[in-house]
Amino acid sequence: MARHLRIFAAARAAGPSPLDHVPARIAGLIEYAFIQTRMFKDPRAAILHLGIFWGFVLLTVGTANIVTGGLIQAVISMPFDGALWAATLNMQNVVAVIVLLSILWAFERRFISRPARLTYNTDALVILAMIGGVVASELFAQVFEVARFGEQPGAFISNALAPLLSPPGNSLFDIDASGLEIGFWALWWAHMGLVAAFLVYLPFSKHLHIATSFFNIYFRKLKPRGELPQMDLEQEDATFGLRTLADLGWNDLLDGFTCTECGRCQQACPAWNTGKPLNPKTFIMGIRDMSVEAEHGLPLIPNSPSAVSFGLADSIDEKALLAPIVDNAIPFDAVWDCVTCGACVEACPVLIEHVDKIVGLRRNLVLEDSRFPAELNGAFRNMEGVGNPWGQPPTTRTDWTKGLPFSVPTVAELAADGRLDEIEVLYWVGCAAAFDERNRKVARAFATCLDAAGIPFHRRPGAAHGQ
Repeated sequence: MARHLRIFAAARAAGPSPLDHVPARIAGLIEYAFIQTRMFKDPRAAILHLGIFWGFVLLTVGTANIVTGGLIQAVISMPFDGALWAATLNMQNVVAVIVLLSILWAFERRFISRPARLTYNTDALVILAMIGGVVASELFAQVFEVARFGEQPGAFISNALAPLLSPPGNSLFDIDASGLEIGFWALWWAHMGLVAAFLVYLPFSKHLHIATSFFNIYFRKLKPRGELPQMDLEQEDATFGLRTLADLGWNDLLDGFTCTECGRCQQACPAWNTGKPLNPKTFIMGIRDMSVEAEHGLPLIPNSPSAVSFGLADSIDEKALLAPIVDNAIPFDAVWDCVTCGACVEACPVLIEHVDKIVGLRRNLVLEDSRFPAELNGAFRNMEGVGNPWGQPPTTRTDWTKGLPFSVPTVAELAADGRLDEIEVLYWVGCAAAFDERNRKVARAFATCLDAAGIPFHRRPGAAHGQ
């Protein structure tokens, strides 16, 4: 995690402020992180994930009690003569079974049903096995404890399973007292060992999203979808758009470490679904892989004397940090396959922003490298010459209004009369609806609907690009 944070610090673009729109950010945290509303676009996966997520969170009480030597139990048992702790054990027994069933279901999805959108790798299997091991070792350690030392109020599942182990001669397994103690001891330490191994493995795994997703959701983009950062074209030393990891914001790099590899963005992407090379999932995973490569070998503590004594470099690998994102995290052709519809962003359960990054890459390719598909040459020449990609005379920009049985006033006309405060709806027509005959029909139909509904609207004057 320390190395990840050093990469975040190397990002040049500013990220969102934690004090900006706090109520909206907290509301989003509750909706998307705790309730996980976007997960329910696939109900089966949502039920599975909620079973694992909330079960794992609630069972942390038991792990904390073990780590603290029973302190949690002592505190919770004080009021109501231990009734609260009995209720806690009851909840933990139920939740443990739910988690184990969810883990089995997750293995079924990866080995049998195998949804096409998922990423199939060893990492996911290791994480599922670790979670299952942590939960199973805690539950069965309690079963052995009950079998040896007596029932525990509230732990009804453990109390029900314990008779299968003892007493000898009257149970399924006939384990004596010393065997029960050894079993309890082995499972107790197995639980602690798995918890420690899980915490060590977590920062290197895609399962790190259990920590980063809360921050990613809180710091999500609140500006309108599609609004891009402004560029100062007069600044001589400016980098236009996005080229390297250093040009991204820290929250963009956080996106990479938050990706769950669930593939919902891939499944929603029209470019991917029509056989094009763009895959929004592998793009974000590529940014994460580039970040990991850049942080490789960094000491955990900056300017650490121990790093110097061992001859370790104390700076980020500049070559890796300044490597171009295009052709590393995403192929050149895929950058231009995106239709900027935002379906990937809308589908992502942890609110990763794919489109803004792709558009930033396009900006850089065009403005700095003059590298773009040959098909755009004509459109660029037309925009430079007459202000629209179709190459039509600017004087025909308002021809789409001809033949309408009502007038479509412009904002300039209201401004001339000093009536700008009367504007309710501003219709931005754009070049497509102004010059393409097929889209002109759409503009006329839309204007007709607004007029029929009695909604006063105005359009931009037809003078500049896109107006």
